[in-house]
Amino acid sequence: MSSIIDHTNTMMEQLKQGDFLSGMEQFYADDAVNEEITGAKVVGRQAIIENEKKVLEGVQAFHSVTVHSVGGHETSPGNGVTFAEYSIRVDMKDGSTFNPDQVQVTTWKDGKASHIKFYYDPSQM
Repeated sequence: MSSIIDHTNTMMEQLKQGDFLSGMEQFYADDAVNEEITGAKVVGRQAIIENEKKVLEGVQAFHSVTVHSVGGHETSPGNGVTFAEYSIRVDMKDGSTFNPDQVQVTTWKDGKASHIKFYYDPSQM
């Protein structure tokens, strides 16, 4: 079994390639929760993927994802917490930009991401 840090590194590599969905499809638990810094939550892998697809429909140009750091602690195989610090640079079709510098903290259970929380400055949106 790969470690949860390996899983996080894989997801970050996918993001760097502009692939925002594969990591969710591969690593999120069926009942995963995505939580924004605002407190907004999306519950369930399929709902998270559908939400992400809606966001991606608004993308005009993907420029980059720069990963600054990845780390974590595995309390037992497949369980623990990881973090990834990264910057996203995207232009949206409505003329706005999506350029957060953010930290993603992921809680893992049985090798699947069960809770994913994003920390960023909302004024960067």
